[in-house]
Amino acid sequence: MNTKNRKFKIERYAASAAAVTAVVLLLYKVIPANATSAVLIMLLVVLVVATAWGLSEAIFTSILAVLGINFFFLPPIGTFTISDPENWVALFVFLVTAVTASQLSAQAKRRTEEAIDRRNELGSLYELSRAMLMDEAPDAIRISVNRIGQILELRHVAFYDLAANQLYGSLENSHTTQSDLMRVAATGDSLESGDLAVVPVRLGAHTVGSLALEGGHVSLAIRDSIASLLAINYERIRALDRAAAAEVARRNEEFKSSLLDGLAHDLKTPLTAIRTCITRLITIPPRTEEVRQELLSIIDQESVRLEQTITEAIELARIESQKLQLSRQPCRIADLLRTAVEETRDENRARYSVRAPENIELSVDAELLRRAVAQLLENARKYGPPDSPIVVSAEAEKSQVIITVSDSGPGIAPDETERIFDKFYRGRRTRTKSEGTGMGLAIVKGIIEAHGGKVRARNRDTGGAEISLALPLTAA
Repeated sequence: MNTKNRKFKIERYAASAAAVTAVVLLLYKVIPANATSAVLIMLLVVLVVATAWGLSEAIFTSILAVLGINFFFLPPIGTFTISDPENWVALFVFLVTAVTASQLSAQAKRRTEEAIDRRNELGSLYELSRAMLMDEAPDAIRISVNRIGQILELRHVAFYDLAANQLYGSLENSHTTQSDLMRVAATGDSLESGDLAVVPVRLGAHTVGSLALEGGHVSLAIRDSIASLLAINYERIRALDRAAAAEVARRNEEFKSSLLDGLAHDLKTPLTAIRTCITRLITIPPRTEEVRQELLSIIDQESVRLEQTITEAIELARIESQKLQLSRQPCRIADLLRTAVEETRDENRARYSVRAPENIELSVDAELLRRAVAQLLENARKYGPPDSPIVVSAEAEKSQVIITVSDSGPGIAPDETERIFDKFYRGRRTRTKSEGTGMGLAIVKGIIEAHGGKVRARNRDTGGAEISLALPLTAA
């Protein structure tokens, strides 16, 4: 018993003595009562003390009550001598009755307190289970350990992961060490000392680690439940990690497949065309200058296409290696959009509409931004119906400028509006209809993010796709 509890005990004994003294004086001096009335009232006082404080205080009160009744209400009055043997029986019966009633009252109180404690423990366990099993953060195990300490109000909580040989939580100023947790995890035997308990954390018959709980009152059942919850959460997080790793591996394979498909097409096709034309020029000289010029034109076009593919791959590598350097200068967005339209490879320039206020000006790398817009225009040309309208617009919105390119093509699958900006990814609706490596939009995203902006894709209500570039008015 600590000093604080001992002080409370003494105060309760003193209060019990004061209560008996007050009742005796009241019944003896103020409203003179007979022995029977005094016994009944004293029994009531004992029951009140038993209900309020406990058995030991009630027994102490019963003894004082017997002495008070003997001295003040049983003849001869004023002495502790009892002349009538029946009074001895009465006092003995009173004492037995008072102690028995006190014990029953104390048991009822204790059971009530235990029921309240169990209810509180179950509430804490429910709160803890929700907090642990709904958390999918990367460091969910560490968060779970911290929440165990917070919810149960413990001084120290630590979990030792046997497989990873890693400790979660803190043992600073604790009465246990990591060696204790390692030993419990290895042997499966619990360790208890005072308010410290180190228990194995098992998932079925397999031990995954050990859990140290120090401070506070945690019952054995709740302690085992917490260890089971932690084991389930541990396995759940590992399952999520395995699923995430499998998804990364699957997407990597998909990236590789898309990259190989795109490069096989975009590199092999122009090389084949160039080689065919050169072989024709060497082995079977064209009879007319017109045929010769046509072959040379094909060689030139395919060389440009091959150069563009290699340039995109280099640009993407620069963006991913964080080596993209911006050369910012004030630039009128309307002029930049018109320049991007003029440089398209589309012979039908009339299909393009530029809608941008002349007064919008940004500090950007004009060359990179123009190439990003040109890439969006090229995508709109490739994936939209021939000669269908393409609109490129710009507008100021709060603290940013939104550049949008809209087409009348097949649109984007709802589950691909984010993925189309991943490198080497090509949409399902267009990957078989048009050439490409899937690097263009990844490059656009890298350029815009280097400017501190964001890209977004969505489907238009009237059909087709719309890709927006949001650029901050102030340089990032």
